[in-house]
Amino acid sequence: MQKLTIYDISQLAGVSITTVSRVLNGSDSVNPETRAKVEAVINEHGYVPKQKARNFTRMKSYTVALMLDDIRHAYMSELAYAMIQQLNSWKVSALVCNINDVEQEFVEKVDSLIHQRVNGIILMGSIFEKNICRVAIERRYSEVPFVTVNANLALPNVCEVLQNHVQGMMDAVKYLHHIGRKKVAFVYLKRSNSDKKKITGFIKGMEECGLEAGRILEVDILSQQAGTEATHRLLQQYSDVDSIIYSGECLAVGGVHALNDLGIPIPEQIAVVSFNNAHGATVCYPPLTSVDNKIAECGKMAAQMMIDILNREKVENVMLSCGLVIRQSTEK
Repeated sequence: MQKLTIYDISQLAGVSITTVSRVLNGSDSVNPETRAKVEAVINEHGYVPKQKARNFTRMKSYTVALMLDDIRHAYMSELAYAMIQQLNSWKVSALVCNINDVEQEFVEKVDSLIHQRVNGIILMGSIFEKNICRVAIERRYSEVPFVTVNANLALPNVCEVLQNHVQGMMDAVKYLHHIGRKKVAFVYLKRSNSDKKKITGFIKGMEECGLEAGRILEVDILSQQAGTEATHRLLQQYSDVDSIIYSGECLAVGGVHALNDLGIPIPEQIAVVSFNNAHGATVCYPPLTSVDNKIAECGKMAAQMMIDILNREKVENVMLSCGLVIRQSTEK
């Protein structure tokens, strides 16, 4: 029989990895129906031995560093929170490291973390999908375990959790086309590798719907103000826009403010779609339809990967599909 990992069981049973962990460890907090689903998957395909949890509790104290470029963004803070919760459930400490300039500071920051005796590092975001990171990890930190979120480095000591942004963007475009939108625009962050994948999905989705994909505008920074200014520029260049997709929540919130200030009704005249489905999607008016890249699940999965690596378990890369949460910014 094939031995499943906790990630396999989670996906096959349609539950979170936290729930699977509770079932495997005999917790009473899982309802009988959910427990039965998880146990059915284990019985059919194999099992993850409970000895794993007992082994881990006998190991020394561990600290895992979370490295990211800006904790202030809702996506990053929600992702970090999910990771910390999962790490804490295994009594692993978390250390958050903010890095302002990856090109200039990556080696210095990682050296500092290693000096502090961290046992592993989770790199959060495609900002780390750079040659300097790849070379440093391969040549300087080859003995250090890394887990990345949305950074594809393809190295032996790096395990990856990727979100399928191409598929998520294509689904968003096809949804807008389905509700009758034909002049779809896209606003994205210029320096983001994740956003470059979203552009690919945008163009593919537009082509499959038989629509023109020329209404694309880039911004230099990820902020609400940048979203507001970009929306004004976009409408000056393309006055016929009937829907806008923003690559990040704060850009979309800024866009909604701009449209409201201009007296443009949402969604009657222009529909708005955001990415991430973070906290900002529900606190602006109207609430935002958003591509859901499953932040909490992604964070827990990345943390669990690192836990498994520290416990000398076999770990494989994961690609998560995105969903689409419909709210009033596209449909009344």
